[in-house]
Amino acid sequence: MKINNNYIASFLLFAEILVGQEVSAQEKTDETLKQLVRSAIEYAPKIKEQQQMVSIGDYRTKVQESALKPQIQSEIGVTRIDPVAKATFATTSLQFQPNMNYNANIGANYVLYDWGKQAINIEKSKLETELSKTGVEGLKNIYAYQVANLYYGIIYTQKAIEVQKEQLKLVEDNGKIIGDRLKQGDALDYDQVTIQVRYKNAETRLSDLQSQLERQYIYLSSLIGKDAHGVIPNNADFNLGLASLSTEEALNQAQNSNFDLKTLKDRDLIAEREVKIAKMGSAPYIAANASLGLRNGYLPRINGEIPPISDDFKFGSTVGVKLTIPVYSGNKTAHQTEIARLNREMLKYTAEVTNQNLKRDLEAAQNDYNTAKNKLDLSERNVFQAQYALKLANARFKNGVITNVEIEASQTALREAQLTQLQYQYQMSIAQLELNRLTGIKFW
Repeated sequence: MKINNNYIASFLLFAEILVGQEVSAQEKTDETLKQLVRSAIEYAPKIKEQQQMVSIGDYRTKVQESALKPQIQSEIGVTRIDPVAKATFATTSLQFQPNMNYNANIGANYVLYDWGKQAINIEKSKLETELSKTGVEGLKNIYAYQVANLYYGIIYTQKAIEVQKEQLKLVEDNGKIIGDRLKQGDALDYDQVTIQVRYKNAETRLSDLQSQLERQYIYLSSLIGKDAHGVIPNNADFNLGLASLSTEEALNQAQNSNFDLKTLKDRDLIAEREVKIAKMGSAPYIAANASLGLRNGYLPRINGEIPPISDDFKFGSTVGVKLTIPVYSGNKTAHQTEIARLNREMLKYTAEVTNQNLKRDLEAAQNDYNTAKNKLDLSERNVFQAQYALKLANARFKNGVITNVEIEASQTALREAQLTQLQYQYQMSIAQLELNRLTGIKFW
């Protein structure tokens, strides 16, 4: 089919105008998506739950740090002892300990030196908190890309609905022409029934698309915690506004940005501390202790007489330093060290598997993007040709040169070309989203 050059020039000019409009609309589109993501992050109960883990981690670190400070406790008690030792000299009975023993004291224990074991425990606790923080950021990333996928799914469905509405209008216009011809005797009842069937089929497809759009809005509303209807502008497009990366560039950037790899790095640091702690299971420690208190029993009971309280109860104190050296624990320390070492070794293999999967998924997403882009270039030409063909077909149909079947074929070809173009635009956006998600790029 030969295409008029003036028509091509007009189409190109119209395309340039559309590009200018899309650039001005892009900022609004981007801000809408970012606002939706922020709403989802602020609302998500799962993220709030994970943030509580961060707070718990901070307190766990404080618990570990408290071991570096003196541990002070008080004690008040009474103990009944029967029998107690007695000595008898002629008519004198001497009881060295009372039956009722009263004690009230305050004591303190303080680890003077433990060869750095507690310091490593504190480091491990802080690293576990950092792991929880990484988990929070990872969840935010998941929610952001869930919202983005729904966002572009809604854009695709909205545009598909517009295409279907145009198709419905074309069928309706054809129905009017067939109706006029039927009155003039230039058409058959078969033509009218056929056009009515096409109209019902187009209505059904439109209804399906509208139902799909409603489901997408329901899911999006559940993520942001409020009604999402009307939030996405009608002129929103598929452009994410992010720089395209090659597979190698994305893989290199993912080493620092991908949240799965970040999590594994945090876990490896924790595992390193666990190995050190396990090795120090048999390490000695030096501790000081002191106590000050009041108790009875300083004077013996002679012939069962109880001394006056002022004489029997005395203040006393103790001060001491001790070195505790574990000698044997059935190789418990060695076994725990080996377990910790194997756990860390396992993390290295997990990291290798994650990198392999990441490279595979990045290559697959890049291939999907390139394939959709190449097909989009072809589909744009197909849409242009289908539009021009329909224009010619409409003119011939109105003049009675072609049949209803031929005009229907032209209309169907245009609708399919437009929907195919939309599908490739949508596929490019989803592939680019996947590339950015795997890389760990924060777009919001």
